[in-house]
Amino acid sequence: MIANAAKSVIRQRLAQTSLASSPLNVEWVKPSDTSSLREIYKLRYKVMVTDAAKSKRGNPFKPDHYCLREGPEGMEFRDSYDDLEHTGHCLVRFKGKPVASTRIVNGKFGPLEAEDYNWVKIREEIRPFVNNENNIAEPSRVVADRSVRGTCVVPLMYLHCLDWFMTNDIENFIGMVNTEARPLMEHYSKWAQVKWITDEPFEANEFIEGRKLDMCYVSVGDKGTKERDNFLLTNLTPAFMAYSLMKAPK
Repeated sequence: MIANAAKSVIRQRLAQTSLASSPLNVEWVKPSDTSSLREIYKLRYKVMVTDAAKSKRGNPFKPDHYCLREGPEGMEFRDSYDDLEHTGHCLVRFKGKPVASTRIVNGKFGPLEAEDYNWVKIREEIRPFVNNENNIAEPSRVVADRSVRGTCVVPLMYLHCLDWFMTNDIENFIGMVNTEARPLMEHYSKWAQVKWITDEPFEANEFIEGRKLDMCYVSVGDKGTKERDNFLLTNLTPAFMAYSLMKAPK
């Protein structure tokens, strides 16, 4: 009862930020909205390539990388998973300007990126621990413009993604994190019920050569189950509290 009451309150807030009139607006872009999709691809390129080139690590993507494509209005960062009918594209605008985005690849309708490139045999690894290893999804390509980092924008986007999982009847979602970030995730996993798929780091050389990653999953559960109640109490509600405490962009 407490879990569902919290979900109701949170969904009311998410509905407010989905209004076009909201200065901080979150939209799930339709596959037919090519203009908004191109805004996402250009934002990715800006954050992942242009801005990265100015950092200490530099731009990790070679000119012939499979995600770098020339669009009608400049360079874009995209791949074939973006074109799948069941992929969800979340775009956050602040005062009309695209400032953050992510996508969710729905594993109920086909393999995830890590499976196609044989980085991890995800379904085989999680099969002993979940009800349906084919009911999975993966959020990826999470980007945020420098102007909104440290604000409530990314936590708000994360909340909308958690709601997307429930709306689309996803029972488990997958996460890939840089190996150096695993200690932080280990701390997070103590209360958020994050479970690790990999015991050792793996390399996703097709995406970024030499980058070491770890993989985890979170159970969303089915409606009316203990797993769903647990998800609402240990993921959705704490995420909403964190979002509520963070400052809005200016």
